[in-house]
Amino acid sequence: MAKILLINSNRFKQPWPVIPFGLCHIAAVTEKAGHDVKVLDLCFSRNPAREISSMIKEFQPDVVGVSIRNIDNGAGFNTQFLIADVKKEVIEPLKKVYKGPIVIGGPAVSINPVEILDYLGLNFAIKGDGELSFLAFVENIQNEETLKQIKGLHIVKNGKIIAANEPWRVPCLDEIPFVNPTKYINVDKYRKFNSPLQIQTKRGCSLSCSYCTYNAIEGKFYRLKNPKKVVDEIEFLVKETGITHVEFTDSTFNIPINHCKNILKELKKRNLKLKLRTMGLNPGAVDEELIELMKEAGFMDVDLGAESGSNITLKTLGKNFTKKDIIKAGDLLKRYKIPTTWYLLVGAPKESIFTLKETYETLIKAASKWDLINIGIGLRVYNQAPVTKFISKKPEDNFLKPYHYEPEEISLNEVKIYTKWMALHNDNFFMYDEDENTPPFVLMLGSALIKIFAPRQPIWRLFILIRKIQRFTGITWLRKFLFLRKYRKIIERLEEKLKRENGLTLNHSPSLDRKVA
Repeated sequence: MAKILLINSNRFKQPWPVIPFGLCHIAAVTEKAGHDVKVLDLCFSRNPAREISSMIKEFQPDVVGVSIRNIDNGAGFNTQFLIADVKKEVIEPLKKVYKGPIVIGGPAVSINPVEILDYLGLNFAIKGDGELSFLAFVENIQNEETLKQIKGLHIVKNGKIIAANEPWRVPCLDEIPFVNPTKYINVDKYRKFNSPLQIQTKRGCSLSCSYCTYNAIEGKFYRLKNPKKVVDEIEFLVKETGITHVEFTDSTFNIPINHCKNILKELKKRNLKLKLRTMGLNPGAVDEELIELMKEAGFMDVDLGAESGSNITLKTLGKNFTKKDIIKAGDLLKRYKIPTTWYLLVGAPKESIFTLKETYETLIKAASKWDLINIGIGLRVYNQAPVTKFISKKPEDNFLKPYHYEPEEISLNEVKIYTKWMALHNDNFFMYDEDENTPPFVLMLGSALIKIFAPRQPIWRLFILIRKIQRFTGITWLRKFLFLRKYRKIIERLEEKLKRENGLTLNHSPSLDRKVA
C-alpha cells in the first residue's frame, strides 16, 4: 500500500469555482485499489505554500499527483497564462519540501504534456483519462522499464523525452464508480458560490472545430454513458452533497441527440426538482422535442456555442451548423423561455468587418435581450487543434504560452474596438477578456441575492441588470463619450470601409451617435 497525495492546483474562479470531480475520481479509483489517499484542495487557499508544506510533513506521501485544469483563461486577447501561477504557487513550493515522484495530469496537461513538464521542471505527466494510467503509475513507480510502457504516461528527463505514450481511454464509463466529493474536499466552500455538480454523459468528441482540443483530451469518438446510469449518478451526488444545481460538462451536450434525449426523458421520469444547466449546446442538433424535454427536465439556463453569426466564419471554424441553425435554436430557446448564454469567438480566419457586422446583427436577432452574449476576442491557438496546420512558423513551445491567430482582413485591435463599441450599445454584450474578472466576493454576494430573490434565474443576469442601471443613470453615456473620443478615427475608418465596399454602415456608427460626442 502506498500513500498518495493528490493536489488540486486550480485557483481560477470564473465564472465560479469548479469542484474537482476529476481529481476525486482518481482518488476513488486509487483508494479502491488499496492505497491510502488524501486530497489537498488549494482552490480557496490563502497560502498554498504553507498548506503544501504542512500536508507533506504530516502525511509523508510516496507519490504526489497534481491536477492542472487550465493552461490559461482561454481568451484570445489579454490572455491570462495560468500555468505560470501553478508553477509559482504550487509546483515550486512543492519541490522545496518534497523530493519524491510528482506526476501531473488534467486537461491542460493533455494538450501540452512535454512542454508543461519542461516549463515546470518535472519528469512525469499523464495525457488523457487518468484513472487507469495513474493507478498503473503508482503501482509501478519502482520499475522504470514498466513505467515507459504505461499508456498515457509521458516521461521527460534532462530535457530528453523517455516516453510519450498514447492515452489510456477508459473503455466503459459505466464501470467508473460513483464518487462522493465530500469524502475528499470541503464542498461547502463551493456551495457559497453556487458552484454546480458536474456531470459527464460521455467522453470524446467527433466534431472538428478548428480551434478545439477536446479530440486531444478525450478522443475523437464518443464513449457514451448509459442514460439511467447518468441519472443514478446525479441522484447519488444530490443526496450526498445536498447540491441541486447540476451542470452537464460534455464537449457537446446534445450530440448524439438521441442519447441526450434519452437522458432528459429519464430525468423527467424521476422528477428530481433540479436546477439544470449545460455548457455545450450545439446549434446544429437542436429541435423542438429537445428544447421541450430540457424545459420539462428543469433546465435553468444553457450555454450555446454559436461562435459566429456569419456562414463564412462558421466554415473556417469547422462548424457543423449554419447561421440558419443559430436563428432556429434562438427562436426555440426564446419560445420555451430558457435563459441562454451565447458564446462568440470573433477574430477567426477570414474574419472581416463585414463578417463581424453580420455576426452581431445575427445574434441581436437570435438572442433575447436578457440573454448574455459572451464574446471572446481572438482565436487562442492551442497545440493539437486543427488550426495549427495552417500556421507555417510554429512557436518553439508548441503553443504553450498564449499565441493568437491574427486575421488577414482585420486586426485583432480593430476587432476589439468594434466589439467594445457594440457592447456600449447592447446591455447584454459581455466581453470575456475584460468582464470576466469579477471579484470573488461579488460572485458570492450575487449568488446569495439570486438565491433569495430569483432562485430560478442564472447569476449572469445580474450583469445585464447592472448595465441597464448604468444606462438609466447616464454612466453608459459617459463611457460612450470617452470611448468615442479615444477611438473615433478607427471606428470611422471601419465605417468608411463598409460604405466603400458594400454601401453599409456600422451597427452603431459615429454618424448615428454625434450627440454622444
